[in-house]
Amino acid sequence: MTRVDVCDEASFRASGVLDLYYELFPPHERDDPDDIVRWVLTDDVGELRCFELDGEQISYRLDSRYVILRAEGRAIGLGFFTYDHASRLIYCNYVGVHRDWRRGGMAREFYRETIKLFDSELFTDNLGVVLEVEPFDGDSLERIIDDLERSGERQLAAHDQETVRKFLRITWYDKLGHSFLVDARSRLPLSCRSPCLDPELPRAAWAGEEAGYWLMWHARPGVVPDAHDLWRAAVETIYVEILAKSLVAEDAQRRRDYWKYTTGLVADTLRATDAERVGLGSYLGPDDRPWLPRWRQLGIDLPI
Repeated sequence: MTRVDVCDEASFRASGVLDLYYELFPPHERDDPDDIVRWVLTDDVGELRCFELDGEQISYRLDSRYVILRAEGRAIGLGFFTYDHASRLIYCNYVGVHRDWRRGGMAREFYRETIKLFDSELFTDNLGVVLEVEPFDGDSLERIIDDLERSGERQLAAHDQETVRKFLRITWYDKLGHSFLVDARSRLPLSCRSPCLDPELPRAAWAGEEAGYWLMWHARPGVVPDAHDLWRAAVETIYVEILAKSLVAEDAQRRRDYWKYTTGLVADTLRATDAERVGLGSYLGPDDRPWLPRWRQLGIDLPI
């Protein structure tokens, strides 16, 4: 773990974890490796950070950790987590294990043991883990599986691969006991929008770089949150405390418009759900669960 076992940039890079990161995640999902190094070793180290914007003092306190699973002298698994001291939520940026080591539930055990370590040693007052997942379309997934079963083909177009990956990621977290934040009436996941991640783009381009997500949650043992309060805290933690404040702090005066844009987008998301009853639940009902065994029966190796 960074700042416990891996304490400098040279040893972090020498671990091979960035090579694994490039292998596991497609280009559009990757952070700049220099940013990763900065976040986990120098910037997000649990200290209070402040900046001034329009005469207002704005503060935040984050602790980001990279967890590296090693075997045979190389990195075979990784996880990137950020703890927000204000909300006491752990944000799972991403987690993954090399395809050659996934059998026997290695990825699940790696994730579980990491969270146990956070609970018992590092972030002992945390409330639980929150994460984003990309929405998937059930009708499209049904069509893809039907087509593969009928044709016997084992090759998928890129957009079909993405649909299946989104579904498989959700089923993975579902098996780990994570719940969706849902509309308590429809039982459908609540949607939120991630702001543009690059404040240096022209202002007119920001909206086009936004992305839609569902949020999933896993409580620390013994924690029973109010779902509505949790929804608000999760959205604000991910998109204001972790994203916006970190980016704006780099150049607060020049990024004033980006701050207004990001906080406005978050406010719009929360206003849209104020009148809704928020609950926790699983989006995968009895009619959806057969998708997973049908997909496995196809025998297609598709990393998620």
